[in-house]
Amino acid sequence: MFLKLKNQLLSLTILLPLCGLAGPFTIDVAFEAGMDEGYKSAFTNAVTFWETNITGYRAPANWGMNGITIDASVEYIDGQYGILGSAGPSYVTYGTTTLAGDSAASRVCYSTAGGMTFDSADVDMMIGNGTWEEVIRHEMAHVIGFGTLWGIDIGGNIYNDFYVDGSGEYTGAAGLAAYQAEFDPDATFVPVELGGGSGTANGHWDEVDGGAGLTGIATASGDDMRNELMTGWLNSPSFLSNTTLGQFYDLGYTVIPEPATVTMMAALAAGAFWIRRRISYMA
Repeated sequence: MFLKLKNQLLSLTILLPLCGLAGPFTIDVAFEAGMDEGYKSAFTNAVTFWETNITGYRAPANWGMNGITIDASVEYIDGQYGILGSAGPSYVTYGTTTLAGDSAASRVCYSTAGGMTFDSADVDMMIGNGTWEEVIRHEMAHVIGFGTLWGIDIGGNIYNDFYVDGSGEYTGAAGLAAYQAEFDPDATFVPVELGGGSGTANGHWDEVDGGAGLTGIATASGDDMRNELMTGWLNSPSFLSNTTLGQFYDLGYTVIPEPATVTMMAALAAGAFWIRRRISYMA
């Protein structure tokens, strides 16, 4: 089964930073009023999935990171068998700091809030064929920052600088090292999707034939990349690769398993500045 998934960035307003100690990575889902109770348990399972794989932040404690709040809704998007869901950050915290495990400072941008919308024309179909939770996991990853916060330009400065829009080449160190170990030892980048139009291109791992064909890029156990959770078309059953987890490490999170090529260190120097901001963009 291959159906299109989409990522997006939402809204724009600058807020003053909030102080406090960094806490563990947590996800809080706020459901739209009146959402069918039968839809909700899959969100709870998806939260557990990501909180199990992403355990905390590599940013210094004084950044006050304590999780993400996600608004979830079900509404009409484009009818059956088109776009299943759309999601992305709405508020971010960003600044310049040395992340734990790194030897040099970098510009870092984290998601602190976002939204997920699922097509009302497709939800019952997804529940019926067992893909509902997979799609929620996928869209939740976009809110956390997968594909939506790569190489983001804020005030003329580039944050999370490991992807150039339109290049098709993800170069984050941990994500690339995991891809080399899982899929291609000679790779110099992780291939990123450039097809599928706005909301799919530049925000997912690469596939072929709009998700219809095997990529020929597979793990040692035979899992083809087209079935990876964070490609742009859903092929079920999906799997979560260490490449995707390495990408979250590149974004500044601690993950399980830890990237094999990186030695985790205690949090280093405090960030030079950090601001919480709401981003305006709709894919």
